[in-house]
Amino acid sequence: MAEVLAASLAFPAVIFTVALALALIYWLFVLLGAVDLDLLGGAHGHAAPDLGGIEGAAKGALEGAAKGSLEGAVKGSLESAATGTADGVDGAEDAGSLLAALQLHRVPATVSLTLIAAFGWFTSALSTVLLEPLWLGWGLPGWTLGVAVLAGSLVAAVLSTSLAVRPLGPLFVTRHGQSKKDLVGRMCVISTGRVDERFGQATIDEGGASHILDVRCDTPGALRRGDRALLVSWDPDREIFSVEPLDALLGPPPPLAERGASRVEARPAGVEEDDAPAARAADERQRRG
Repeated sequence: MAEVLAASLAFPAVIFTVALALALIYWLFVLLGAVDLDLLGGAHGHAAPDLGGIEGAAKGALEGAAKGSLEGAVKGSLESAATGTADGVDGAEDAGSLLAALQLHRVPATVSLTLIAAFGWFTSALSTVLLEPLWLGWGLPGWTLGVAVLAGSLVAAVLSTSLAVRPLGPLFVTRHGQSKKDLVGRMCVISTGRVDERFGQATIDEGGASHILDVRCDTPGALRRGDRALLVSWDPDREIFSVEPLDALLGPPPPLAERGASRVEARPAGVEEDDAPAARAADERQRRG
């Protein structure tokens, strides 16, 4: 136990010891409700990480550097700035691809960093205790052991964290509820006697339940109770929908009699020919009877 404690306070395990201590303090504040669990972001569930922001930022930096160099520097400065920023773009894309391959984006960044610190502390402390006698027995400098253990522990910690976060991913999937703005484009049924610029309500079916919406129409008298309307826009300040008569846009639904007639008219000619033998057989049965 004393050897593990001494190794934890020596290089390189002391780096992970400090990181793990900070992580424990952070999780204590999380339990007390002082900070958020997703303080640093990073949880995207099963979705692939969004690299659009990285690419956009890099592209903007490239354009800004090129423009600044063009205005205030010589041509050589412009070329060097553009080349350096382009290298930054490639580096950002490579980092995003590495995170996607390791799937560290499945959980919040605070969880990933805590696991890396824990695995790194365990690996570095154990490696130092086991390898230090052999390393010094070979006459090798002690600092080379520290560097080798630090590199190996960091790689092992990242790979172990990658395996550990995969079953935890579904616990951090964020599901966003549907907002009223998402209802734009849906059909509703007017439930009040009139709808104008100052008054009106409608109902909409959502998952088997009816919801009452405040609606307004720029054309007074165009909508009455029972009419179908289309939700065309949403005003978040007034919390009302703008509607337009759906029958005026698409035409009223045809009566049931007309629908039946249209189906009869649209029946292929082959159907009548196929029914003819059955009709003749029924007539023969009647004559025999």
